[in-house]
Amino acid sequence: MQLTNFGEQFSSEVLKKTYASMLTDSIANREYEGEIKKPGDRVNILSFLNSILLSDYVVGSDMASETIVDAEDQLVVEKRKYYNFSLDRLEDLFTYGGDIPEHLTNDGAKQLEKLIDTYVLDAAGEAAVQNWVGTNLVVNGSGQTMASITTTATGGTITINATSNTYEGQVGSVENPIDGLTYNGGFEAADIGKGIRLRSTASFVSPFYKITSVTSSTVATITEWDGAVSGSDFEEGHTLRGLFGGDGKSFPKYGDGNATLLTMSGLGWEINAAIATAVSAASIYDQVTLLSEKLNNAEVADIDRKLSVPAEGLTALKQAAELQPTGIAEIYSGVVLNGRVMRFGGFDVHMAAGARLSTRAGHSTSSTTGPSTDLVLVTGTIGTQMLANHIGFVTYADKWSESRVVDAENQFAKKYQGLFLFGKKVPAGRRKFGATLFGSF
Repeated sequence: MQLTNFGEQFSSEVLKKTYASMLTDSIANREYEGEIKKPGDRVNILSFLNSILLSDYVVGSDMASETIVDAEDQLVVEKRKYYNFSLDRLEDLFTYGGDIPEHLTNDGAKQLEKLIDTYVLDAAGEAAVQNWVGTNLVVNGSGQTMASITTTATGGTITINATSNTYEGQVGSVENPIDGLTYNGGFEAADIGKGIRLRSTASFVSPFYKITSVTSSTVATITEWDGAVSGSDFEEGHTLRGLFGGDGKSFPKYGDGNATLLTMSGLGWEINAAIATAVSAASIYDQVTLLSEKLNNAEVADIDRKLSVPAEGLTALKQAAELQPTGIAEIYSGVVLNGRVMRFGGFDVHMAAGARLSTRAGHSTSSTTGPSTDLVLVTGTIGTQMLANHIGFVTYADKWSESRVVDAENQFAKKYQGLFLFGKKVPAGRRKFGATLFGSF
């Protein structure tokens, strides 16, 4: 880079760019052990998997000793970004633009902040599958539809079919009772990462399991929301929880008299937040309270909760009738701290400006109905993944590995160089500390 206009050499400063505030320092934690020295380094996140057991004390009897199980998740410093630009040293002789190096390095740092926010907020896709808010896709079980589940060493497999409308491995289109629209009844790539549960009736269901891969439109691989395959809340010999079903919240370990979902036939299925729900001033109040409910059901502390929304989300909140006529004073105070623009519904609300929030397509709609042999699909609505989380949800680590100024060879110039290392991790047990609103504006 070389500057050639010295006509205004007595000007004092370069006009500086402005950027939205960084969110990461407010929505993530840095609770890890270890030191970052080079790309690929790992730092450890220590957590304890079981709570302290409270037992009855009997006089004259010895107390039982409990072993606390600790686990270490490893955060990999996987990202590396650098800048390397040169300035002609002749500029040092002029007062014009005396702060050029400072301005340019600050510009690079601010762009790095946006990149980091985007990287960290992408963790919305790792929130526990039962903690998503969107429009569910429900296929009721009947004589025409059927789903079955088998367990594997790493989780399980769900197979769906329809005895009269399966054609070459395709399930036909179905009408979703949630919104009355017609969708692809089978699995697709857009479902990966979402939750699925089997249902005998609306009041007898399995827990939501995480779809990890789609083998075909009728077969999907699943795991537990936290990836676990055993524990005190698993039925012996099985790698999935709640296989005796429950009411959606309670899943007795050995069932309540109903048959196990492993052997039941005629089951329907439900994909959680399969479709981006419409977000507007009329709906956002209820949607945020649902996010809060998800965290409450997971017994997540009601302090240090964060909600990241795009500019459209902030506008919807300000226009919501529930916050009128006076609203909350902080909405209009204009106070911004690390992107925090207001407090609402128990959350510190942060505006994730630009394209910081990740997006993805929802489940495909269908332009045909019934058991068609020529299923015509339309890509689902693109939705934004808005993260609601306790600060313990995602751990972030970074380090400026190098930052230096060197003389350029064969030129009267200086080179400004910097190398930045960073990484994030959502520990498996902390996935329930996050909830995701999958919505479109």
